[in-house]
Amino acid sequence: KRRCIAPAADMGPGPLIALIVTTPALTSALFRSTAPTVPRSATAAALRCRTVLSAAGPAELEKTAELKRLAREFVLNDGFHQPAKPEMLSDDFVWFGPIVGPLNKQDFLGTVGLFAVWDGFPDMKMSLSDFTQDPTEPNRFWAILRLSGTHSGTQQSGTGMSFPPSGAALDVGPQCVSVTFDEEGLVTRYTGGYIVDRRQGTTGEFGGFFAITKTVGGFLPGMRLAKVLNWVGAKLKRFPKARSHEADLPTRWKGQGRSHGVRTDEAW
Repeated sequence: KRRCIAPAADMGPGPLIALIVTTPALTSALFRSTAPTVPRSATAAALRCRTVLSAAGPAELEKTAELKRLAREFVLNDGFHQPAKPEMLSDDFVWFGPIVGPLNKQDFLGTVGLFAVWDGFPDMKMSLSDFTQDPTEPNRFWAILRLSGTHSGTQQSGTGMSFPPSGAALDVGPQCVSVTFDEEGLVTRYTGGYIVDRRQGTTGEFGGFFAITKTVGGFLPGMRLAKVLNWVGAKLKRFPKARSHEADLPTRWKGQGRSHGVRTDEAW
């Protein structure tokens, strides 16, 4: 054991420094008290994360990376913003938006094909973030999409009306999109048009074709009138559809389909 007497205040720092340097136990205690410590919870979380990654294995990680790549390819060629790649859609594909949906594969492709947004906005720029895997649906991937462009071409409304070039700038706020795959890597569900910050862009809360319509100066009906127009549209051939007939939807989504109007085979 060592005994020490605290140095007087006028002795300066020298004796104290010497005491620290020549007393290993004191040096160790001082460093232990000032060194940052890692909480046990953080260490446990890191170990769990490492365990999950190890459990996934190279094959699973490779599959996830491939699905993210396919999700990007699909959104950039979804038939709405750019011409579609129908071969990427499964037979039981459905589309959902904030108001529109569910639409089956044929109703979706038929509806978005009537708009041909790429003709109305030939310089359309799609800024798409990296995709993130859903925490509970491993085959579902999410991203943020921003749209910009110029109304320099004729924009179709899908109802027989068209809007000549106006030069108006398209600036749609961040939209959340998701793509879900089946085990064969085909798209079974696509969601989009959900604005996550309506304070950005110039179309406010409107995404999807509602944002296009607002930009070109078209009419945006209220919810009550929209329901009436959708009801009428369900009766017409080669007319945009808001929902598919329940008999033409996959079993999982039948309860959200309409019970009136033309069937898919008749519509297109």
